[in-house]
Amino acid sequence: MDGQAGSQGSAPVNASLGPVRVLFAVSPGIGHLFPTVPLAWALRATGHEVLVATAAEGVAAAVRAGLPVVDTAPATAIAAIFGTATGPPDERARRMSERGQRIAEAGHEVHELLLRTFGEISAVTAATTAAVARRWRPDLVVHSRLQGAGLAVASALGVPAVEHGFNFQSEHDLAARFLPHLAEAYQRVGTPLTLPAHRPVIHVAPPEMMLGPSGAALSMRYVPYNAGGELPEWLWQPPERPRVLITLGTVVPRLQGVGGLSRMLAAAPDVDADFVLALGGDSDLAPLGPLPPNVRPVGWVPLHHLLTGAAAVVHHGGSGTTMAALAAGVPQLVLPHGADQFINAGQVAALGLGVWCPPSEVDAATVAKLLADDAIARSALAAATRMAKLPAPADLVSP
Repeated sequence: MDGQAGSQGSAPVNASLGPVRVLFAVSPGIGHLFPTVPLAWALRATGHEVLVATAAEGVAAAVRAGLPVVDTAPATAIAAIFGTATGPPDERARRMSERGQRIAEAGHEVHELLLRTFGEISAVTAATTAAVARRWRPDLVVHSRLQGAGLAVASALGVPAVEHGFNFQSEHDLAARFLPHLAEAYQRVGTPLTLPAHRPVIHVAPPEMMLGPSGAALSMRYVPYNAGGELPEWLWQPPERPRVLITLGTVVPRLQGVGGLSRMLAAAPDVDADFVLALGGDSDLAPLGPLPPNVRPVGWVPLHHLLTGAAAVVHHGGSGTTMAALAAGVPQLVLPHGADQFINAGQVAALGLGVWCPPSEVDAATVAKLLADDAIARSALAAATRMAKLPAPADLVSP
């Protein structure tokens, strides 16, 4: 892997010495794993060895991506930290929204609430990650932003640790602020509480789009990965009317249900467009009632293919969906529900890539106005062009 990150370290590995082993230490969850897959594939395609260390739903997702993986913690331990979805859907939605707004208050910095939570996740995954790493002996550790087990293992082995971003947030030396929350993780690894000497950072958007200073971070093109899926025949046909994609990602339907789209779908008949409702194959659509004639529900179809030919996308503001829409040059209407979604929604609006509003306030006029906004359409296409000029994951890898 080429490149340097100023004070955070120079080129992590001289790959010209031969194939290297790269351990991907990834926080549990599809949203953390998916953005790392293109880089893992690029490394494998160039002849390097890759091993993923993750937990919970990330394990099956890594398998589907064709990557070798080890499960680093029981799913019950992860669920105990993240919490379970309890109470009526409206109450769950309120709690998630309040938490998301608190997280957004920190701006480009990661909120202390997330540092504490992912410090606990890092602790429960640290021992197994370390045991595997000591046997496998990686030359380099790539870790998702808040997987401190990766930092601890890299420190213990004396190898570089590469922080892999996945959204607009950019915080200079996040690892240093994260470190106090990683005492237990480091203890379970059996290494002093110090950071690896070389800590390059990868951002997946152009520096001018990042929320916060990019510093010496490496910029890498966001290459959407959304697993595989059969593409329906209608997707290849030119739409007769503007096609609008609606999605809530993978987490919101599971934690809150799909009721947050009720108002959006009620407005659909009053918009001169055809809507594609992409909520995956497991979501219960019953709370939505009968769907309007111009709304087509679909099962799991890779998001980046659904975005092809779309005039707009209505979504929850998850990082993967936001960045995929940015890469596709599609105008966005963001209905944030929680987590980092309010941050992404605000940055989408600030960059002129779309608009956002609470799910309870969306109406037909909001969608129609977005579809008619040529300035947003131009900005979205220009942003996609800038994204496409960034180095691809393969460009960051030495043969």
